[in-house]
Amino acid sequence: MRVSLQILALAVIAATAAFGQVDAGTITGTVRDATGAVIPGATVIVESVGTGQRIETGTGAQGIYVSPPLRPGEFTVEVRSEGFEPSAKRFQLEVNQRAVVDFDLNLGAVTEVVEVLDVAPLLQTESATLSNLRTEKAIKDLPLNGRNWAQLILLSAGTQPASTQSQGSPITRKRGVSNASVNGSRSNDNNYLIEGVSNSENHNGLGILIFPSIDAIQEFRSETSGADAQFGRGGGATVNLTFKSGTREFHGGAYEFLRNARLDAKNYFDRADEPIPPFKQNQFGAFIGGPLVPNSADHRSFFFANFEGQRVRQAQTLISSVPIADFRLGNFSQSPFSIFDPTTQRRLDDGSYVRDQFPNDTIPRSLHDQVGQNILNLY
Repeated sequence: MRVSLQILALAVIAATAAFGQVDAGTITGTVRDATGAVIPGATVIVESVGTGQRIETGTGAQGIYVSPPLRPGEFTVEVRSEGFEPSAKRFQLEVNQRAVVDFDLNLGAVTEVVEVLDVAPLLQTESATLSNLRTEKAIKDLPLNGRNWAQLILLSAGTQPASTQSQGSPITRKRGVSNASVNGSRSNDNNYLIEGVSNSENHNGLGILIFPSIDAIQEFRSETSGADAQFGRGGGATVNLTFKSGTREFHGGAYEFLRNARLDAKNYFDRADEPIPPFKQNQFGAFIGGPLVPNSADHRSFFFANFEGQRVRQAQTLISSVPIADFRLGNFSQSPFSIFDPTTQRRLDDGSYVRDQFPNDTIPRSLHDQVGQNILNLY
């Protein structure tokens, strides 16, 4: 029986601006009036829909604003400037995305905010990096064998499974990670990150060290070409994963997934008159997130916790070659190879060596070693 347990520690998110980690995203844009002229000194308010945290910044002399690093999630950006109608846009900020959200303000009094919901996906005009994003919905909806999120890396263009001879540490092999070769590079050229921290298995430089439950993953981005210098090592893909965080409301759930031998095909080498060897796999867990201080008007700290366990009970068919009865007695006449007596080796005049072949390719009992016979009896 193999037991694989995983506990993700509490992820506590402070209300102050997040540190500049490579998993964070930023929002930038230009504020203009109806004629296309830039508006300097406008007030820009960035608010997280999930946590309610608000960050206020402003536009510079060129009408450009830039937010501090932000955790991925849903945000609203509101712009206010004297003599203009306020405007707001709502969209999803992705991991390591530099989103461009521009505004065109109309002249008018500050009466009400014109809010645009669900802005269309934004192009990464601020970066030349080629990447693929796997959102929470995609991670949950796409089929995964054993709930292993790393299999989704293989869906990126230019990515294919790497050699199965290089599977990293024993823990990595048991968890079934799919080593990926990106654009022809070796699998150990990939750089795996969680929350901006290296998640590469360093023993052999292969594979992934920590496998979070898919219920704890917010999203991950696989950058296959032109990754920024901030990521450091790795000439292959840079896989940047971020955890979920708590919000102003409590959310949670529990789950269990079962696989067994009832619908399995029989192994080719199993006996036809015997039942299918038993196999049972249980994957179960729970997750919960929310505010650290419930019913508080001013939420500043949040938490998210996840537990996942796995139990596997499996009987396997093992195939091994054993010597036939004649071989045990030293009779190798049925073997395609000739058996020679090593005690008869001699050198000829031309410098070559010869040995006499045992009659009928059978080793006499007098030459059988008792230690070797004891080992042979263990088959």
